[in-house]
Amino acid sequence: MANSIAYAKAYKDKLDEVFKAGAKTSILEAADGTYKFNEENAQEVLLQKLSVNGLGTYSRSSGYVSGDATVTWETHTFGQDRGRKFTLDTMDSKEAKLQVARLMAEIMRTQIIPEIDAYRIHKICNLCSIDATADLTVDTVINAIDTGIETLDDAEVPEEGRVMFVSNEVYNLMKNSGEFFKTRVTHDNMVQKIQRKISMLDDIAIMRMPKARFYQEFTFYDGTTEGQTAGGFTPAAGAEQLNFMILHPQHILGIIRHMDPKLIDPRFNADSDGWIFAARLYHDLFIPENKRSSVYIHKRST
Repeated sequence: MANSIAYAKAYKDKLDEVFKAGAKTSILEAADGTYKFNEENAQEVLLQKLSVNGLGTYSRSSGYVSGDATVTWETHTFGQDRGRKFTLDTMDSKEAKLQVARLMAEIMRTQIIPEIDAYRIHKICNLCSIDATADLTVDTVINAIDTGIETLDDAEVPEEGRVMFVSNEVYNLMKNSGEFFKTRVTHDNMVQKIQRKISMLDDIAIMRMPKARFYQEFTFYDGTTEGQTAGGFTPAAGAEQLNFMILHPQHILGIIRHMDPKLIDPRFNADSDGWIFAARLYHDLFIPENKRSSVYIHKRST
């Protein structure tokens, strides 16, 4: 059994690398110190909320006006508890452990990562209002983005560190917009190259989102009832695709409470002669109520 535990730990470390490399929303992971887990209730997380008084008039006789700096902890409940169990027969491969590793990596790449991204986008849209709805063109895309930037500026959202998630369709509009982009020609070892990649706009990092993960709302299937046995997720009925979303990651708290693989050796599998791999994902995303103006969301109208 010890070997199985060692394998699971090695696979977990590898899966963590795959997640950080593949998840578009990994930048939304909550920073240490902004939350803490409720040790008495694993379903709850405590989010830090800091409030301070404004300035008062300074008195030359009595000095400063007393104020309060209050740190409170808001209790929230995790909403996503997901999982699957897979069995790999020992006769399917002479290198069963290698096959298990491939299976785990495939599940992470094709199922877990896309679902985490989709759920986080879904939750942000549920917590924050949709700011604008329009079908963009090469002539209107930059003006729409400028409006979003202006909205965040007026809400006094920090400029440094902002991120924009953008659909591939809108990204291509940006590349072809005469208002924004002129083809840049660079030279590398006397070879002329045309560089059209957009990684930053007004110091805002650009993150391209696959279409399947970038809708206003998703349906997450339970994987057991009729019609839902395949599990996973799909855009909800009538949900519109998003064009772009501008936000500041420090105000978004994506928290994974539990994402550990369980690997059971065939010797301890009472039901069949095979390796059992079980994947469980316990997570959620939270935005403090007083920080929800730090998100600007623009979606398609059709």
